[in-house]
Amino acid sequence: EEEQAKNFQWGLCRSTLNHLMCMSYTNVSQFANAARNYEILHERDDDDTERPDKR
Repeated sequence: EEEQAKNFQWGLCRSTLNHLMCMSYTNVSQFANAARNYEILHERDDDDTERPDKR
């Protein structure tokens, strides 16, 4: 699982990785879920920034 985690982390954008590495996880799937959720949140924030009329 450590090798999986190491390989997975390189696929993330740097800002996501920086935020996620501050937390601890018991397995790869927890890390993967956290990464997915963080990136979804980040995408929504970007959409709100680009579309101030949609707030």
